[in-house]
Amino acid sequence: MTAAPRFTLRYAVHLGFRSFDRPLFARAARSVAPADQIVFAAEQGFAGVQDPWFSDRDAAGQDAVAAALAATGLPAGTLVVGGRADLARPLWLPESPDEARRLDAALARALADAARIGATDLAVVPAARPDLPIAAQEDRLIAALRDAGDRAAAEGRRLSVEAIGPGSVPGLLLTGAAQAARVVRAVAHPAVRLIFDTGHLLAEGEDPLHVLERDHDILGPVQIAGQPGRCEPGQGDAPLAPVLEALVRQGHGGLVELEHLWREDSAAAERAGLAWLDALEPRFGLIRQGRNGHEP
Repeated sequence: MTAAPRFTLRYAVHLGFRSFDRPLFARAARSVAPADQIVFAAEQGFAGVQDPWFSDRDAAGQDAVAAALAATGLPAGTLVVGGRADLARPLWLPESPDEARRLDAALARALADAARIGATDLAVVPAARPDLPIAAQEDRLIAALRDAGDRAAAEGRRLSVEAIGPGSVPGLLLTGAAQAARVVRAVAHPAVRLIFDTGHLLAEGEDPLHVLERDHDILGPVQIAGQPGRCEPGQGDAPLAPVLEALVRQGHGGLVELEHLWREDSAAAERAGLAWLDALEPRFGLIRQGRNGHEP
C-alpha cells in the first residue's frame, strides 16, 4: 500500500502528540482514526508515522495502530517511555524500590510497544525532583540512562533525551539543549541520543542551525515545528527550510517527524503544508548534486 517515496527527507506524520483527536492531517485524511491517518500517510508518500503516546492508548487503539502500520509497511517514530502522567513525576530519578520498579515497568512496556510497531527511538522526558540540587539530579539521570541504554541496545532500540523549556511543560529537569547534550555526552552510550526539536529550540530562543552543527554527533530523532504555537514549518517567526536543507547536506537518513500543529485548522492549511514540502524538493535535488540549493 505504501506509495513511492515523495520526499528526499523521510518525513513522518503524527497521530496526535497533544491529544489523539488532533492528528496532523485531521482534515485531509478520511477521518482522525489512526488507521485512516496511517493509510493517508502511506498514500501521500510519507516515510513513517509518529505515535509518541502509543503506550497510553487503550487496547483497541493500539491494535488499530499496529495493524495499520503492518498493512502499510510504515515504521513508527519516537515513542515516549511512560505515559503522559509521568511528565509530572520523576520517573527517571527513582529514590525508593517502588519507584525503581515503576521505571523498570515503564521501560519494559515501552520496549515491548516499540518492538510491536517498529519504533527505534524511545523518548526520555525526565521530570525534576526540586528537593535535590540540579547536579545531583543529573548524576542520577546519567546512571539510570546507562543502565537503560544497555537494555535498549540489547533489543535494537535507542533512548533519546529531550529538553523542554518550562514555558511548554513545567517541572522538567532538562530545560535546554546544551544541558541535555551535556547529559548525553556524560552517559557516553551509543544507544543514548539527543532529540533535536526545532519547536522547543525556538521557544527557548535557541538557534536550531547552531544546535544541529554543535551536536550532530549525538543527535537521534529530528522533530520539526515552527513558533509561535508549534505551527507548521512554512509559517512562524523563524524560517525552517535552512534546517531541512542542512539535514539533507548532512545525509540525515532517519525519520524527520513533523511534530507540529497548524496555524489554521483547515484542509486548506494541510494542503498548503504538503505543497510547502513539495516546493523544497528542487532545492534538495541541487544539494544532492553538490550545488548550493538556492539557484533558480
